[in-house]
Amino acid sequence: MNKLRFVQTENEDVQSRKKTLRAYMKGRRANNENRDVKETLLVENLFKSIEDLTGAGTSLSFFVYLSFSSEAPTDKLVEALLERGERVYAPRMEKGELQAVLIGEDFSLSPLGIREPIGKNYGGEIAVAIVPLLAVDGKGNRLGYGGGYYDRYFQKHPAMLKIGYCFDFQVLKDVPTTETDVG
Repeated sequence: MNKLRFVQTENEDVQSRKKTLRAYMKGRRANNENRDVKETLLVENLFKSIEDLTGAGTSLSFFVYLSFSSEAPTDKLVEALLERGERVYAPRMEKGELQAVLIGEDFSLSPLGIREPIGKNYGGEIAVAIVPLLAVDGKGNRLGYGGGYYDRYFQKHPAMLKIGYCFDFQVLKDVPTTETDVG
C-alpha cells in the first residue's frame, strides 16, 4: 500500500497542500471496504469516548451530520442516539450558512443530494458536534471540503465539543491549516 507523504517546499502554500490532500483522501475513502462492520465499530467507539469525557449516563444534545457518499456513515449513530433518548440535530443549509434542525421523520434533499431535516432552526446550545471530515490530526486540526461552513458554525458556537467522526486511515500525523480553520 502506498503511504501518503507531504513534503512542503518553499513555493507550496497551505491551500495547494489542502487541495492535494482532499483529492487523495476522497480517493482513499471511496475505496474503503467493509463499511457496515466499520460503522458498528465507529458507533461503539464514539459512545465509549463520550462516556470517558462526560461520564456514563449523562444526557446530551448532539449535532450530527447526515452522511453522504463515502463519508463515515451516521445512520446507525443517529438511530442509537435517538434510542438512548438524546436530542439529535442535523445540519441544514440556509443562505450559505449551517443551521441546526431537530431530527424528525421528514427530510428533504439539498441541491447536492444531501439529506436535510425539515423543521424549525434551533438557535440554542448543543453539547456535542459529530463532524464530517476528510482528514484530522492528533491536535484536532480538521480538513473538510473547503467551504468553511463548519468553521463558521463553530465560531458562533465555541463551547460545543467537536468530535471528528471518521475511519482510522483518515487520522494523519499533520493536517495543513490556516487561521480561519476551527478545530
